[in-house]
Amino acid sequence: MIKDVCDDYGVGRTYCYKLLSEGCISAVKLGGKTLILAESIDKYFSALPAYQPGTRA
Repeated sequence: MIKDVCDDYGVGRTYCYKLLSEGCISAVKLGGKTLILAESIDKYFSALPAYQPGTRA
């Protein structure tokens, strides 16, 4: 669920829905619930660049 992704990854609902609308992550519907596919969110976060000290974030 969106709430679980937000809690587990420390992102907000708006950001989650932005990632969905941009096609960065995938989800399925189960009744009224939106379920983010675990492999999709893991793949997205794994592809983010590593933090480099001394650079602007």
